[in-house]
Amino acid sequence: MDADTSAPPQPTLDSFHRNDGNSEYLQSVSSESSSFIMVQPKNRLETPSRVWVTTVVVIVIVLQVASTTGLFIYLNMSVDQARTQGVVEELRCLGLLNALEKDQDVPEDLLPLFGEPCIKLAEGLKAYISKVTENIISKHTFQERVAIPPRTKLLTTGSPRPSAHLTLRDSGLQGTTSLTPQTDLHQSCRHPVRSWGNQSFGSHLHNMTVSNGRLRIPRGGRYYLYAQVYFRYLTLTSADYHSGSVSHQVVQCVYKKTAYARPIQLLKGVGTKCWSPDSENALHSIYQGGLFELRAGDEIFISVSSPTAVYAEDSSSYFGAFLFDL
Repeated sequence: MDADTSAPPQPTLDSFHRNDGNSEYLQSVSSESSSFIMVQPKNRLETPSRVWVTTVVVIVIVLQVASTTGLFIYLNMSVDQARTQGVVEELRCLGLLNALEKDQDVPEDLLPLFGEPCIKLAEGLKAYISKVTENIISKHTFQERVAIPPRTKLLTTGSPRPSAHLTLRDSGLQGTTSLTPQTDLHQSCRHPVRSWGNQSFGSHLHNMTVSNGRLRIPRGGRYYLYAQVYFRYLTLTSADYHSGSVSHQVVQCVYKKTAYARPIQLLKGVGTKCWSPDSENALHSIYQGGLFELRAGDEIFISVSSPTAVYAEDSSSYFGAFLFDL
C-alpha cells in the first residue's frame, strides 16, 4: 500500500511588512535566505527643511531690525549735528550784527564775513521785530479806542453834552444877601455872585441846571470851568484924588460845593490896578479857567471881594462849564 505522503510546502518568494516599533521593514521569505529592506520614514525627511526655513526667516528679521535701528540712530545723529551747527552759526551771526551800531547797514566789505545766510537772518529778524512792534502799537491803540469811559458812551447815544454859558443879568448881585459875607468862604472873596442867567445872546444851558447862582453838575467827569467878572468903579473920593493915584484890589474865586460842609476853592484870581486921577472909571477884569474832575451833584459858583464893583455886561461878565471828552 502506497502511503500518500505529501511533501512539505516549499517556500516561495513572498514579501510582507514588519513593523518593529519605530521602523518599517520589507521582509522577503525564501528557502535559502531572508532579507529585510529598510524604508525611510517621511517625518525625518520633512523636519530638516522646516528648521532651515525658520532659521532663514529669523535671520532676515534680525537683519532688518538691526538695519532699521542703525539708520534711525544715524539720522538722529545727523539732525542733532546739523541743529547744533546751525545754532552756533546763528549765535555767531547775531554776535557780529550786535557789534554794529543800531540801525546801521552791513558794510559791503564785511558781506563775505557775514555770509548770505547771516544777512538773510538779520533781515528776517528786523522784519519780524518791526511787524511785532506795529502789531503791539495798533493793538494798544485799538484797545484805547474801545475802552471808552462809561460817561463818554452816554454822550454818543444822542444826548447833548452837558455844557453851560451864563452871563450876568441887569444887577450883578441879587438882593442884599450877596452883600453879606459868606463866612465859610475865604476872607478875600466872600460875596457870591448869584444873578447868572442864559437869556442873553450866546448864552445857553444844556443838560445842566442853575439855581441861586450855582451851576449843578449832572454826571461825573472832567469839566472845563471858566469865569470872568468885570469890575468897574464909578466914583472916586477926593482923598483918592489928593493921593495922586487911585488903586483897588479885586479878587475873584471859583468854588465847588460838595457833600462836605465847607465849599472847596478851585480857582482864585487877584488884581491890583492903579488908575490916573483924570480917568472917569476904574475898570478891571479877571479871567479864570481850569480842568477839574467833578462828580454828579457838585455845584459850582463864583464869589468876589468887591460886590458893589461888579458890572453886568454880557460880553464881559460870564461863567460856564462843559464836559471835556478825553
